[in-house]
Amino acid sequence: MEGIKGAFQIMRPLNGLGAAIGVLIGAVASGFLFTIEKNLFNVLICFLAAFLTASAGHALNDWKDVEIDKINCPERAIPSGRISRNTALILTIALFVVGDAIIFLTKNIQAILILLIGSVFIAAYSLKFKKLGFIGNITIGMLTSFCLLLGGAALDKIEFSLWAALLAFVMNIGREITKGVDDYVGDKEEGVKTLAVLFGRKKGSYLAVLFLIATIILSPLPYLFQLYNEIYLFIALGGVDSIMIISIILILKNPDSSENAHFVKRILKLGMFIGLFAFLLGFPGLLLPDSNPFRNITFPW
Repeated sequence: MEGIKGAFQIMRPLNGLGAAIGVLIGAVASGFLFTIEKNLFNVLICFLAAFLTASAGHALNDWKDVEIDKINCPERAIPSGRISRNTALILTIALFVVGDAIIFLTKNIQAILILLIGSVFIAAYSLKFKKLGFIGNITIGMLTSFCLLLGGAALDKIEFSLWAALLAFVMNIGREITKGVDDYVGDKEEGVKTLAVLFGRKKGSYLAVLFLIATIILSPLPYLFQLYNEIYLFIALGGVDSIMIISIILILKNPDSSENAHFVKRILKLGMFIGLFAFLLGFPGLLLPDSNPFRNITFPW
């Protein structure tokens, strides 16, 4: 019983469920509610595959960090002895293998490639990239966006989830850099090469601002490219961009403050959730008729 409990603890099923829900959001934002009967099987397979591979990543992370956890978190499953390190490694491999195998049931090359590439980056992050600061930030942004892309790929509608994934990627990098400013002292002691550690908290904060500005610039494009309706535009501009602007102002007022960065990091997470709702509710025909005036315009690009 202790072994089973330990296995669940290193898998962190709630975090894995978060990744799986990201797939579902990507699917709904790509029109899944209009094609449930046709695409239900593929969406369920992608949902389960994302859960398994994310859980594998969490287990691998605990396997890799066992020596650090013996000091900092001795109550965790491996250092406490509830599960052995060898068993944790076997569980990690099994989760990766099953997750990567079942995705082939979709017979969808986009979904297969997204999950397999994602699995490689999950493993790379736990084994190496986590300590490399900005590379780790980019990896987290990619993995977040991959969940959304996988949902769109399950429907062969990746062009819809692509915008959600791009905005999530850019905003997440800004948030991760801000998180590095917040964690500056601990990261410096642990030798984590965040931008804040390499260049100082102030420059790290300014770099985070660039990604938040990029999020604002990108936010109306899904509407202008005729993919989402006025509900998306209203939530994106009124909700997401407002939070981006508030975050930018707070950062610029006090770029050296870890406490300020901690607060900004939290409200940026709220901005991410609002952004997901924008894509969910703004799909054409879901709550409003397909009324985007740009839908009849051919753009030169």
